[in-house]
Amino acid sequence: MLSKATTKPAVIGGEGVRHFAAGKIASFDLDLHGKSRDAASISITSPSKRQLSSRLVDGPTNQVHRVEFNPSEVGSYLIDISVDGLKIQGSPFVAKAYDSSLIRVTDVANGAVGQPCQFRVDASQAGEGQLEISINDGEVPNHVQVLGGGKCLVSFTPEIAKVHTIEIKFNGEIVPGCPFLCKIADTSRVSVSLRNMELVAAGEVAQFEITVDGTANSELAVAVK
Repeated sequence: MLSKATTKPAVIGGEGVRHFAAGKIASFDLDLHGKSRDAASISITSPSKRQLSSRLVDGPTNQVHRVEFNPSEVGSYLIDISVDGLKIQGSPFVAKAYDSSLIRVTDVANGAVGQPCQFRVDASQAGEGQLEISINDGEVPNHVQVLGGGKCLVSFTPEIAKVHTIEIKFNGEIVPGCPFLCKIADTSRVSVSLRNMELVAAGEVAQFEITVDGTANSELAVAVK
């Protein structure tokens, strides 16, 4: 809860006034202590300094009304409330909007058992909030390195050869694109024989052997530089 007045004429409350999602209807509760809706004056200023319209609707009780408005931008909103021309306690309030769809996840690549895997998360355009990262439903520990500017580098070390699922939430909302998949292979089952490769003739076909121990289907990529 952002604030609660201790004196009349009004009380503001509700978790929505502290943090809310851009692009969705946001709301908070306003206790007018028996005064009419016409006594309340509400001014909401967006991050780009635009004035937003709002409406008072029925709330959880007869004297508590609900204020609804539609934030479209990420950033800080200024909410100024007066009743009978007098500002209520704590007004103006600062509330912040976020947008989880603006989270960018990159560099998710396949890996190998026992070898660190890394990917990047960019929340620089998504607003303020809490980032939650879970790999295989929390079974695989991960480490987050903060890079600054709302960006971070996430690393984990897989111990089992299977597809690892990466789930990311921002302020409790699932980030679009989740789950991200990371295929993990057991490279200890792969061996390479390079006999007769110490010295090869230019312009002729050279050969070497790769042996994979096991019957599991896996993708083998070979690059010769």
